Parts: sequence; C-alpha cells; structure tokens
Amino acid sequence: MLGDVRKLATDQERVSVENLVDTLGRASVSALVLVPALVAATPLSGIPGLSGFCGLMIALVSSQAVIGRRSLWLPDFIMRRDVSGDRLIDALDKISSVTGFLDRHTHERLELFVKGLGAKLLFALCTLAGLMMPLLELIPFSASIMASFVTLIALSVLTLDGLVAFLSFGFLLGAGGAITYFV
Repeated sequence: MLGDVRKLATDQERVSVENLVDTLGRASVSALVLVPALVAATPLSGIPGLSGFCGLMIALVSSQAVIGRRSLWLPDFIMRRDVSGDRLIDALDKISSVTGFLDRHTHERLELFVKGLGAKLLFALCTLAGLMMPLLELIPFSASIMASFVTLIALSVLTLDGLVAFLSFGFLLGAGGAITYFV
C-alpha cells in the first residue's frame, strides 16, 4: 500500500487527498481513520479543539464504512488539499521504521473480526468514539485514550489482524475508567 503511495508521489509533483483516496481504494477508509486518530493520540491533543475536530473526522469517515459506501466522500475543501510529492516521500521515509515494525508484528489472523460484518461493527465503534471525542476533551487524557483505541481499530482492519482489534479494547476500558474517575 505504501509502495503505491510512493509511486504516486514519484509520478506527480503535487498529490491531493483525492489522489490518495483513489490510490488507496478500499484501504483509504482505514488510513483516513488512522491519521486523525494518531494526531489525537499524541501530545498535540492538548491543543484546544484538536481532539474534537479529529473525532468528527473519524466519525465522518468511519460512518461511511458502516453504511457500506464503495467510495469515500469528503468535502471538496479536504479533497483538494495537496502536498508536494517530495514532501510525501520524505514523510514516508520518516515512518518507514514504524511501518516496518507493523509489517513484522501484525499478521492476518482472526480475520472474522476485521472483515465484513466484523469490520462494520469495529467502524461503528469508531464512529461512536469519534462522536464522543469532542465531549471527552473536558476530561484529561480521555480523548487521547479514545484516539488510541481508534488507532488500534484502524490498524487492525488495515492489517487484517483481529488480535490487534482485541488489544484495542484495553484502551476503551481505559477511557471508560478515566470518565468514571473524573465524573
């Protein structure tokens, strides 16, 4: 998948979100849920409103997977956003150690939970998590914990690793614990 993105970045001077969605095909849903989830799971989530915005993006994208849309719809102002091909290649180079780690440690296993109906149920949970994230900004770290849950769900569907999906529920329990503790 990243090889296809690298080829796209090599072939074009500017790469838009629309180009990426077309190149990634069905994997674009998981990838576009993963990106805002990763952002919200980092210390950047301390920026007021960022976790809420990321949560709404997660909900917008994952809800389309739940209803079974064949092609991903995003507003035009997002689809037209672009980056230079060289910058995209640099970004791919920077994450190569992480993607290499994921390739080595994730495997297609327990696929029943990450394909078909299982994937729809996981994306339904991502939709709910994304819709909760703006409210969770009021409770310290809970939006980041929820974003970590969504990150692992997106990774599990992207890599077809049902075990990663099971591990993600630990973060969901953590978010529930934080909410219970602070409320």
